[in-house]
Amino acid sequence: MHFPSHKIAAHHKHDKGRIFAWMGLISSTGYASFLTMLPIIIAEKLHSDVYVGYYFAILAVISLAVSLLSGKILKRFSKITLTKTILAVLATIFFLLTFTTSIWNFAALDIGRVILISLFFIILAIFVRDFASEEEMALAEGRFFLFSNIGWVIGPLTGGFIAKTYGPESVFIFTAGCYIVLLGLFLQQHIIAKHPNIKNTTSKISTTTNVGSISENIKEYFKNKDLVTASIISFGMYFWWSISGIYIPIALKNLGFAPDVIGLIFALNVIPLILLEFHSSDGARQYGIKTYLVMGFSILSLCLILFTLASIPMLIKLMIVINVGSAFIEPIKEIFFFKVVAPRDEERFYGIYSASYPIAYIIAPLFGSLMLFSFGINGIWLGAAVVFILITLVALTIDRKY
Repeated sequence: MHFPSHKIAAHHKHDKGRIFAWMGLISSTGYASFLTMLPIIIAEKLHSDVYVGYYFAILAVISLAVSLLSGKILKRFSKITLTKTILAVLATIFFLLTFTTSIWNFAALDIGRVILISLFFIILAIFVRDFASEEEMALAEGRFFLFSNIGWVIGPLTGGFIAKTYGPESVFIFTAGCYIVLLGLFLQQHIIAKHPNIKNTTSKISTTTNVGSISENIKEYFKNKDLVTASIISFGMYFWWSISGIYIPIALKNLGFAPDVIGLIFALNVIPLILLEFHSSDGARQYGIKTYLVMGFSILSLCLILFTLASIPMLIKLMIVINVGSAFIEPIKEIFFFKVVAPRDEERFYGIYSASYPIAYIIAPLFGSLMLFSFGINGIWLGAAVVFILITLVALTIDRKY
């Protein structure tokens, strides 16, 4: 994998690339409203809850291909140009999805959405890293996830209200509007290829960056035990986001909750992330990354086991509390990757590391569909708990120096 050797900078008034945190907020607001209703819409179009997992798995295969090819894409095209194009096309796709009736037309547009959104999130993550020194990495990541998670509160609330008032598909128009605003904000910042704040580090990176073929880079990546661990940790986090994003809405719908209530529960579900993630990224520097990752996956496992035993009121509370575990993992997984990767390998290995996202989104829906078909909804929660127990054991092998 190889990304452009020069770094990208924002307008001078945005200290430490703060603009990318705001982009995360707006993007998450629109995308969260979209994803909150998407599993329900797909279930209705496919006339089965089981088939929803297969649909998401197919899209995740496409996302995986984008991750693996992202290095080549970013080597050939400017991140600035790509971002402008992606945002404009995404806004168009979300708008057109509103008017599709056939599952085949919907899927055709949704494939385009997955390709572009996958590339956009990779670019946005690199932008955040571009503006952070080693000392500022925890601050930059913590701020980015804080802003993004605020969007994950606003989005489901707004999406649930719109869906109940105007129908689920009308949420897509709101999402399209968010990406139009995002494009306008990005254009207004006068993003440039060089900036006084980072010009002194640019030459160092460009002269030491490793370049290799995809197969060579993958082989080198998996020779490093810590990088493999980083991918497993990242996989675990995305596995949970996939399971929760698909099956919690379906479970709530089957319990008889209306779209606005589902949106409210999803919004409350993000509160632990907002309250804890920023402090988690800072606390990991004092008490160690290992401690936070082990606690995070342990909490996920325990709450999922309790999902199967709880009454409906307690289940709703657990669906909110469970993300205390997520708050200990999400910002730290990225910090761990950048700690264990050599600086000269960051850009060529980041695409491989980010492949954990689509891999998780391939495996989790297939896993969920199998568990749902075989054991019902409780089978999904127990199966996921076992996965997180295994990942906790992996996290225990992390060297204490991290």
